Amino acid sequence: MNDGLLLVGGALALWLLSKQRGAQTSDAIDREWRSAIFTEYHPDAPPHLRAMEGGPNDRIGNPVITVQNHIADKSKYPYVSVSGDLELRGFTVPYGTRIYFGAYPDYVFRLVDTGGRFRGDKKKIRKPGYEPFDIATEYGSKLGFSGKETVYRIDRSDTLSHRKKPKVA
Repeated sequence: MNDGLLLVGGALALWLLSKQRGAQTSDAIDREWRSAIFTEYHPDAPPHLRAMEGGPNDRIGNPVITVQNHIADKSKYPYVSVSGDLELRGFTVPYGTRIYFGAYPDYVFRLVDTGGRFRGDKKKIRKPGYEPFDIATEYGSKLGFSGKETVYRIDRSDTLSHRKKPKVA
């Protein structure tokens, strides 16, 4: 009986250590700045384009927040919605994870959306070595995000709650 408890306890300790090492590895990897390239998506696109643009809500039903919303009122619109791969740098990215983009240090970006062109066999790499991200902007935007190259890093410890929806009009 005691040998069984020792064996189970030892296995549990090894599992916990491996999880702790994985988190440390993820944290160290996440702090590195890597290349990114942007496209734009438009939650307010005309009806005939909605299938491609994804509509007004993110992957769990929260309203998509555009760059223009965020610029206009950061207290009402606390971040810009970003669409991208839900697995970055070998680890799953939780809903609402904060992403920092070197070209836009004054904006708060959060990965809240995804699409078929961002994951799996259909992932579209526009430029080798550059992770693609889709930035939410108003339809007809002239802000110049599409095609913009920058660097990014992520902070998996800064995420949104799945249940809490941002208060937007």
